[in-house]
Amino acid sequence: MGKTAKRNRSQYNQFRFCIGFAVLLITSYLMMLQSPMIQQTLPEGGDSRKQIYMIFALAAAGCIVFVVYATGLFLRYKSREIGVFLALGADKKRIGRALSAEICRCSLFAVLIGILGGCALAWIIGTVFKKVMPEVTTYGFSLSASGLIMSLLYAAALLIILAVLAVRSMKRSNIMDILNEQRKQEPLKKMVNTGYLIRGTVFLVLGVLLGFVMPTVVVNLTKHYLGAWTNLFYLLALVGLYQILVYSISCHRRGRNPEKYYRNVISYGMLKFQGRSIVRNMLVITLLLMGSLFAVFYVPVNNVAAGSTLSAYESMYAYFYTEDMEGFSKEDVEKMASNYGLEVENFREAELVQAVGSGVNRDNVDENGDLEEIYEEKYRVYEFISASDFERMTGQQTDIESGSYYMIQRSDAEESLFFHFDDMDQVYLDREDRFMTLQYEGNLNYASLVQGRGFDSEARFVVSDEDYDEIRRGTGLFPREIQVLFDSRGGDELKFSEEFYRQFGTAAAEDMKVCGAYDQWAAMQADASGEEYGYADMVSYDPENPILEADWQYEPRLIPMEEAYGTASYAVFLMLFLYVAAVCLASVGIVAYARSQSVGISSAPVFSDLEKLGASHGYLCRLLRQQIRKVYVLPTVLGCTAMWLFQFLLLNMNDGRLTDSELQTMLICTAVTLVAAAYQFVSYRFSLGKVTGMLGLK
Repeated sequence: MGKTAKRNRSQYNQFRFCIGFAVLLITSYLMMLQSPMIQQTLPEGGDSRKQIYMIFALAAAGCIVFVVYATGLFLRYKSREIGVFLALGADKKRIGRALSAEICRCSLFAVLIGILGGCALAWIIGTVFKKVMPEVTTYGFSLSASGLIMSLLYAAALLIILAVLAVRSMKRSNIMDILNEQRKQEPLKKMVNTGYLIRGTVFLVLGVLLGFVMPTVVVNLTKHYLGAWTNLFYLLALVGLYQILVYSISCHRRGRNPEKYYRNVISYGMLKFQGRSIVRNMLVITLLLMGSLFAVFYVPVNNVAAGSTLSAYESMYAYFYTEDMEGFSKEDVEKMASNYGLEVENFREAELVQAVGSGVNRDNVDENGDLEEIYEEKYRVYEFISASDFERMTGQQTDIESGSYYMIQRSDAEESLFFHFDDMDQVYLDREDRFMTLQYEGNLNYASLVQGRGFDSEARFVVSDEDYDEIRRGTGLFPREIQVLFDSRGGDELKFSEEFYRQFGTAAAEDMKVCGAYDQWAAMQADASGEEYGYADMVSYDPENPILEADWQYEPRLIPMEEAYGTASYAVFLMLFLYVAAVCLASVGIVAYARSQSVGISSAPVFSDLEKLGASHGYLCRLLRQQIRKVYVLPTVLGCTAMWLFQFLLLNMNDGRLTDSELQTMLICTAVTLVAAAYQFVSYRFSLGKVTGMLGLK
């Protein structure tokens, strides 16, 4: 074993590299993810954290896939040596122990280097990132014990997989099977015709349409939810993809150009003899390529939309608070701003009155899966502003008649299945125990006055001065609110925003410490009936760490800080998701390279026979290119095209249109797709060169 290891050093180095590279990637990712710098940026239990861990699972699976393929290739190289030992009379158990010990030595060394290298890589990236983006967080980068423990557990799982593969390879009872492992063929036995391609394409399209498009269309048209069972249609898409790949390998006909068919007939035959294994590899490559693109696409999709939203705000600073809070008058803000060399401009404030209004509850579905629409006279607490105050705050002239109202919304706001502009038609005046009828007249656009989504408990309405006074006199259940808008000039806007956020969060009144979905009326009803209100005690914000994503109803909107931290948050997500993309692309490269090596091993006897029959090196090189090209071209085309189209469909299905920001997103996704295709081309040229050299065709 020792002598064969020295003779086949390149195969051992390749095996060690794959294991060490996998452990290095996962260790560095875990060390980065578990560091205080990242943990203090990602909100506890938030959607962003869930997405990160979901994508990490994809990366971990990708590393396992390429380690399995690398191990399979290594064992295939070793099969002839093992077969010779057995033919010479060596005991199988002894060889098995020797092989296991050898794999264990190689693996442990690679794992150790991978963990050390992963820690070093994470430290370098984290330190550089902190230097380049110091505004991301006050926490520096440091290695964590939890990250190290998780890395060791992952490495242990890899070692177990390697042991299982080694044991399985030694269970063959026939010496000839082991000797001929390198010559092993896996032909496709099915009779494949053009109908196979048609069915595969139909299955692929139907799988996406029925699994993704149909549920959305049905619920929008009929308000009926089909349920999670529709996800099973994605399996149909997977079957369709498999059939397309099988067709590309198996079906070659003379057609109208028989010369081309006979010129490539040997290549076609060689592909068929390795058909099953090639198709499996092509399917894995396609899925991993789609996973890597999904990871990268996630970042621009969210960042471009957030940047477009920030640019729509008319005022640099906006905050509102209840009348129970003190300390944030115009004089207080000007004094705070002067400490940072800022001059406050265009400061204006207005009173908001809170009152219970009617609405339509669309939160539940019935036993048949149909969306329930229940009109409730006392549905949610809304905020109302008078027409004159709205004009003074925004500069927009309004003409609102008594008995009507306008909703404050963004210019691109649209109704959805769950929210309609005109759901509210009356306001409850609790002091008089009566309802005041109001009629929806339209929307007024001013993004700086929109709270959250602008619907449901976050909805704000403009009413006439007479109606506002009547609502103000007739309600007393909830405190009044003060809405403030202002701009600034000169000085350090970011430092001022950070200090403002810290002081505002620290001084917030108790009734302001609620999450975005909190509704005071619903909380009161739950308390009266002795039930627990689900959104109670769910508020999440940290005055000392404004970069941490908050779920806070009274969170101030400070555009300078959001722009700076938006870039920082984008950088964090970009770094983490690029890690995942790197893992998936590395998996793609190693799986494709392993398949190319297997093609070379399997083709060697055929090439030798063809050379004896007079085939030139040029002809053999052309055959080899045709073999290896199959591994790369179709999976790349299918994976890149499918993920790009899926992203396009995803953006279009959100609201039935593509906004300017979504068009920008698709341009970025197009560029990313082209980079992935270029990576595949470089990998193809590298693999082709290695296999050509291995077969002595250079």
